[in-house]
Order: sequence, then C-alpha cells, then structure tokens
Amino acid sequence: MKATLSLILLAAFLNVSSGLAGTHKAWTLTGEVFAAAEPAETDHSPKAMVAAAEALLAKLTSEQRKQLLLPIDDPERREWRNVPPDRDDGGLRLGDLNREQLESACAFLSTVMSRSGYLKVRNIMLADDLLLRSEKQANRRGGFGSANFWIAIFGTPSETKPWGVQWDGHHVAINLSIVGEKITMSPSFIGTQPHRFMLGNEEIIPMKGETASGYRFIGSLSEEQRKEAIQGARRANLMAGAGKDGKKPKLTGMSCGGLSPEQRTKLMKLIAHWVNDLPKAAAEVRLKEIEAQLDQTVFAWNGPYNLGSDMSYHLSGPGVIIEYSGQDLGGDPLDHLHSIYRDPSNEYGVKWSGKE
Repeated sequence: MKATLSLILLAAFLNVSSGLAGTHKAWTLTGEVFAAAEPAETDHSPKAMVAAAEALLAKLTSEQRKQLLLPIDDPERREWRNVPPDRDDGGLRLGDLNREQLESACAFLSTVMSRSGYLKVRNIMLADDLLLRSEKQANRRGGFGSANFWIAIFGTPSETKPWGVQWDGHHVAINLSIVGEKITMSPSFIGTQPHRFMLGNEEIIPMKGETASGYRFIGSLSEEQRKEAIQGARRANLMAGAGKDGKKPKLTGMSCGGLSPEQRTKLMKLIAHWVNDLPKAAAEVRLKEIEAQLDQTVFAWNGPYNLGSDMSYHLSGPGVIIEYSGQDLGGDPLDHLHSIYRDPSNEYGVKWSGKE
C-alpha cells in the first residue's frame, strides 16, 4: 500500500530510534491486543483460512468490509511500500478496529501464515511502537506504530479459487496469493527497528534467525569460496525491494553448485527463515522447489563477515531472490534491518492465475 513520507521527515523521526530498544509500550488498543493475543490454533487448511476470513468479515461494518475486500486485480495489490504511511491507504487500518475486531484480525492473520511467521510480523509491528514518542503521535493517522498497519483481502476467500491477502505498514509488506492448498508469499518485505526489545519478561528479536544464519553460512565457506562470494568491503542495499516488481537483479558472487552437503544444509536453513513464514505444507513444497534449483543459484556477501559486522547478503536463483541489509537511518545499521523475499517465477501467484 502506498506511502510517500519524505526521506527527510523519515530521517528526523528515526534519529531518535538508536538506543530505543526497551520494553514494548502499548500506546494504542492495536498494540495492546496484538501483544496479548495468541495465534489461532489451526491446521491452516483452505477451509480454516476461509472460515477465519468470514469470521473477520462478520465482525465488520458494511463500510469496513468495503475497505477490506478489494478486487483480485486491484492496483493496490502491487503498490505496497515499507516506509511509514502518511495518509489513508487501500485496505482496512488496524487502528480503526475495536477490540473484538482486532482479535478476529489476529486469528485470521495467524491462520494464513505459520505460527512463527505470524509472530515475526506481529513482533515487527510491536517494535514499531518503540519508535513512537507520545500517545498523540501513536493515535495520529499515518506514521509509525502498530495502529498504522493495514490488511486487505483481494478477491473472495475461497477453498478452490485464487484470492490474496496483504498485511503491510512500516517494515512489513506481506503479499500472500492463495489457491486451495497452494500459497506463495512473493513478493514480501520484512524489516525491523529496533532489532530487539522486551515484551513482558520475554526478549524479542524479530529477525534473529535471518541474521544468525547469514553469519553461519558465510562462516562455513572455505577461503576460496568466500573470495567468490564477497563482492565488496561495505554493505550493499536491497536491489529487488519495493517498486521493483518484475526486475531480477544481475547478481555476481559465488555459484552454489559447488557447495558441500553441509554447506547446502546451512544455506537451506537460511532460506527457510523466510519460507517457513508460510503454513507448513506450503513451506515444504516451496523449500523443495528452491533446493532443486540450488545449483543455478548465486550467493553474494558485502562487508566484513565476522559476527556482528555491518554486512549484507543476497541470493538469486531461477525461483528465489532473498536480500538482507542493515540501514543507516537511525544511526545503527545493526539495529535497523531490511529484507526482501521473491519468487520471480510466481509473483502474486501468476503461475496459478492462468495469466503468465
């Protein structure tokens, strides 16, 4: 969903974020409900997903239903961004919902994603509350905070026909395309700032796996392999982020065709941190597809490779693009992370729509 906050204003906001890692503060009802709500216990079947969507729709007013339900080919589906929104976006704003509606939204979103995937995105929303400086700012339409996230359903939820879900706001742009038991999450953006905080007595690190597995994989490479993989002494930025649909980056780096079995396992564990945001059955299918194409995949690293260094990594193959990079806004790139996941062969479920 669109957002046009200027970089100057964004930098001014994020300037206060360095060192903000602390205890989540529920400035709004949205933050309170999402922090407390447990993910729905479900089998993530097509029937369960449709039932959860219908349960949410039943809680909404007629005007809210119009905001949530959009045509499957609505342009809004491709107009997502990851910066804080500064106006009304297409879809339904979470901050406009009452407690019962928010609880139903939590149940729905945790049904179309895996438990771990839902909690990761939920935690990114809660991290965003730490960028707020006052209750007035929290309640303002547009900008930071969990209240300023939107959800949209494209098409009619169905057990057999194509439909889609978008969940987005600052540092989140999840695009799900669903046809029966088949689900793709391409394209999707996740990031976080701060990178860790406390939720009650629990330490939350939304992108812990994506970060740690990157260091584990580069650390598993031989000196010769690292020379091929490392493309520069400084971190690079994302090349396939928002606004780059249909554009596959020309990536130089190390061919993954020569990896040892142990190295392949480590790389697949890295990739799984994105793919496992999908429900289990869909994730298993997707991981097998990616592994079958691993010999045609290139891996690149920029920056130092010692643990805790300021780095980025990029992966590009026939059916996968994954990028991870720290960001300078806020002062500490290790505390402000961005990433992108794409399946260039099936963006927005095009393989299943008959419109390839």
